[in-house]
Amino acid sequence: MQLPGRRNTLKGLFRNIPFHPFLLAAYPIVSLLAYNLSQVYGRDVIKPLQITFLSAAIILGLLRVLTRSWQIAGLLTSLLLVWFFVYGHLYNQLKSLTIAGVILGRHRYLLVVWSLIILLVAFWLLKSFHAIPNLTLGLNIISILLISLSLAQVGGFYVRNLSFPKTPAASTENTLVSWTNKSPPPDIYFIILDGYGRSDALESVEGIDNSAFLNRLQQLGFYVARCSQSNYTRTLLSLASTFNMEYVQALNTQLTPGQDTAWLVPYLKHSFVRQQLEQLGYKTIVFKNPWEAWVWDDAAIVYRSSGRGLLSPFEYLLLSTTVTRVYLDKQQAGINHLANYTNYEDTLYALDQLPNVPKISGPKLVFVHLVIPHAPFVF
Repeated sequence: MQLPGRRNTLKGLFRNIPFHPFLLAAYPIVSLLAYNLSQVYGRDVIKPLQITFLSAAIILGLLRVLTRSWQIAGLLTSLLLVWFFVYGHLYNQLKSLTIAGVILGRHRYLLVVWSLIILLVAFWLLKSFHAIPNLTLGLNIISILLISLSLAQVGGFYVRNLSFPKTPAASTENTLVSWTNKSPPPDIYFIILDGYGRSDALESVEGIDNSAFLNRLQQLGFYVARCSQSNYTRTLLSLASTFNMEYVQALNTQLTPGQDTAWLVPYLKHSFVRQQLEQLGYKTIVFKNPWEAWVWDDAAIVYRSSGRGLLSPFEYLLLSTTVTRVYLDKQQAGINHLANYTNYEDTLYALDQLPNVPKISGPKLVFVHLVIPHAPFVF
C-alpha cells in the first residue's frame, strides 16, 4: 500500500533535484574512455572528472544565486555543458561541409551559430517556468541512462579483461628454443617505424624516393624485403602476431572475429618470443611510446624521458572534442604545452639513448617502437 507513495517521492526527487549537470559532465569523459579502453588506462579520467565536477558545481552555485532556483540553475548549467562538450564533435562532422563555396565548418562561423543556438535555448528556458519541472525530470532520467550505458561498456571491458590470458599459454611450457654455441647469444633488436611504407608504395603514392636509405642499409649488412607487406593494417594485431610467431586467430581459438582487440595486449606485453628469450637469459629492454597501455612496463629496463606535456594524450583528445578545439587548432605550431610534446620528447630520448644500449652487458632483446611516420606527427 506504500509503494505508490514511494514512487511519487522518487518522482518528486527527480523533478525537483537537478543532479543531471554532474552526470552530463561525466558522460563525455566516461564515453571517450569506453571507446579507447584498449589504448589508455582507467586512471586517465580521474583528473578530467575532478575538474569538470568542480566546474559544474561552481557554475551551478553561481546560477543558483542569480536565478534563485536550483531547477533553472541546473538546466542552464547542463546547457552550458552541452555547449562546451558537443562543439568539437559538431566541428568534426561539419569541417569539410561546403555550401555555395563556403566552408561551414570554420570556427569563425560554426562557433557563432552554435553559441546563438544555445543562447536561444537558454532564453526559452527562462521564459518557460511551467516546463522546468518536467525538463528536470527528463534530463535526470536521460543523464542516468547515458552514464549507465558508458559505465556498462567500461565495466564489461574490465570483466572481459579478467578472462584475458595474462601470458600466451604455449610460452609457459618448457623452453622451445636453445643456444648451444659457445659464443654469447646475439643481441636482438626489433625497431619498428610505425606507418613507414615500402619503397615502391612511397614512390608511387607520395613521390618519395628512399632508395639511398635502403641501399645504405644493405651496405651495412641489413636485408631489405623489397616487396613486403604486413598481414594486418593495425599496429596491435601486427605486433602481437609477430612476437608470438602466429596469426592472431591462432593465439586464442575460442575468440570470435568481432572480439575487441584489447585481448591481444597481454600477448604483446608477455609474448611467446619474449618469454622464450628471457628463459635463455636475455634481458628485455624497451622504450616508451605514445600507446602507454602497450608498453612492456615490467621489462628489465624501460627507457622513459622526463619530458611531459601539460596534457596527457587522453586529456588532449577530450579537449579536442570540446569548444577548446578552437584554441587548440590555433596553437598547433607551439606544441610544447600539448600532449604530443611527450611523444616528441620520448622519440628524441629514444634516439639519443639507443646507441648506449649495446654497452649493457649480456644478451638483450631490444624493442623500439617509433611512431615518427605515424600520427601524431610531431616533427
